Amino acid sequence: MTPDLFEDGQCEVSVVRAGERERCMLTWRFHKDRSRSISLSGPFGTLEGAGDDLFEALNVIRRSLEGQGWFIAVQGARRNTWASGMLRDMIGARHVYVLEPGRDIRTREDWVDIFAEAEPDQLATVEEQRQYYREWQESARREWIPPSSAAT
Repeated sequence: MTPDLFEDGQCEVSVVRAGERERCMLTWRFHKDRSRSISLSGPFGTLEGAGDDLFEALNVIRRSLEGQGWFIAVQGARRNTWASGMLRDMIGARHVYVLEPGRDIRTREDWVDIFAEAEPDQLATVEEQRQYYREWQESARREWIPPSSAAT
């Protein structure tokens, strides 16, 4: 059964640092004012992040972890994932898109659960992820052919 996209929840996730791996408890909440919050409890204590969507809240926690050398090993922290405006507005960024250079995002097949496990070699800092997104935008624009031009 697929969890409701707007239910509070929790899951166990990994955090990694220089060959270390620790399991932590991640909890997310959807608030009545439409804001979202996340807490992560681990060897560094408990960190809290809040924002307009789960991706924004996750990035608050990621920035705190980066200062201590930790990375949270979830899909939302991969270099090549991003929450589009539509995913943020419609489902609170419970899913993120996997971005491929030169290829526009098309369907739900391009979505992954923001909190699903990711391999450590796929992870990036918040700034590295943002830079990848900018580069992806440029590559997708270069590959896009407007419908009116395709017929000529």
